[in-house]
Amino acid sequence: MPLKRLRSLSSDHTAWVPEHFIGGHPALDLANAVFNRRWPEEDNELLKSARDIGNWFKASGLADARQAGAVARIPGEAFVERVHALREVSARVFGAIAAGKAPAMEALGFLFSAAASGLSAGDITPNGARPELSPSEWRHPDAVTAFLALLSVEAFFTLPRERLRSCPRCGWLFLDTSRGGKRRWCSMRTCGNREKVSRHREHD
Repeated sequence: MPLKRLRSLSSDHTAWVPEHFIGGHPALDLANAVFNRRWPEEDNELLKSARDIGNWFKASGLADARQAGAVARIPGEAFVERVHALREVSARVFGAIAAGKAPAMEALGFLFSAAASGLSAGDITPNGARPELSPSEWRHPDAVTAFLALLSVEAFFTLPRERLRSCPRCGWLFLDTSRGGKRRWCSMRTCGNREKVSRHREHD
């Protein structure tokens, strides 16, 4: 089983590993927080709960243990659904760019509106090119989702579009930082190896 598909054996929560974070930017890693985007599986969801989301923040390096714990304790399904919505809109935006197309205006509008709500409320402050969430706001769902939206807005304006790729097997998004710009797979340890095995079987 590919590493990026591992779940904890002791619970129903996702066991985040480095192979989940191959995007090259947190907005892309969020868009990739499904098992398989190109061919969705029966249990395709990686962010099933606030705990999964909090653990994702910690594993991604965006939050420390205390901040991630605050996110994990946010109650209710509405927060999880909002994160899912932001993830799917981000996937649409960056998937379109990777395909050489213009993103849908309504998708961009959704991200900009969500990000603006956090800025106008004073929950988020710019820290260089990246947003920063005030320490007390990690327990507030609107602030957390606005923070995620602002990460996607920042990525939209700063990522090199000619280097944005979509894995042909799983649909995960990533920045191609290879010298020749010819990276094809999200990871050779997962989809690259699976493609090799598939081709080998076809020629047997």
